[in-house]
Amino acid sequence: MARTPLKCAVIGAGRFGKHYVRLLQDIKGMSLGAIGDQSNWKDVIADPQIDCVIIATPAMHHFSIAKTALEAGKHVLLEKPMTRTLEEAERLKSAVGRSGRIFMVGHQYLYNDHINRLKNELNKGTLGRIRYVWGEHLYPGPIRSDVGCFWETATHELAIIDYLFSPKRIREVRGSRNDLTGSGRDDFASVWIEFEAAPPAAVTVSWMYPEKIRRLAIVGEKGSAVFDEQRDEKLKFYLGEKISVPRIAAREPLRNELEHFIKCVREGKKPLTDIDHGVRITRYLDTIQSLISNP
Repeated sequence: MARTPLKCAVIGAGRFGKHYVRLLQDIKGMSLGAIGDQSNWKDVIADPQIDCVIIATPAMHHFSIAKTALEAGKHVLLEKPMTRTLEEAERLKSAVGRSGRIFMVGHQYLYNDHINRLKNELNKGTLGRIRYVWGEHLYPGPIRSDVGCFWETATHELAIIDYLFSPKRIREVRGSRNDLTGSGRDDFASVWIEFEAAPPAAVTVSWMYPEKIRRLAIVGEKGSAVFDEQRDEKLKFYLGEKISVPRIAAREPLRNELEHFIKCVREGKKPLTDIDHGVRITRYLDTIQSLISNP
């Protein structure tokens, strides 16, 4: 007998949340039960027919909505950045522990088939010892009013590095964050990060760039790899004189992410991007911001 689909509410169906709404129209195992906004999200969460809540609001509302949903007994998928501060992240971890519900943070690049192929090749030693990682994440807005560009954007690069290399703690950071608009928040940041158990990484981010550039390069002793989300050939390996473009039957990362969430809820399994992962990424962000110049 087929299971009844989980009923899911989406809180925040705007610029990014609309993609969750779209996918919930035809994804197996879950249906769209409600859409919430700033005026009605508490009523939506209180609905006993809602099993799960996806939160895609501005970051300033993440902690309060997620905590309320967990306390109401809902499973939660929370968009990035998970929280605005490390303190909020640690308090959210306590709320997850008390709730006994499934919690997952939406670091969608960890559900990207190209990133997973890259991880497989690294595990096989295809590139040899890795010398360094280079990440660029530049785009023409939106400019957020509740967090700076580094906290908003470098979340992705740090989540990927954590997934690929399990770096443990940050040892040293050099770089700067720059306020270009007088808002008191950074609009551009460039940092060099040295980890305890991972290769060093250079990360540059800005939400004030005229084109989208989302690129990650990994340079090793035997060769290099480049993941470039904006190109048709999204993953390339440079091995000596040979350039290799693997065939990957890639699916939409957000669909992969949602299907993983459904599976974890159904089977009571720990998500790949669970609360411990989310707190770890938030700690990286907090450490880096404390060690480089303020905007």
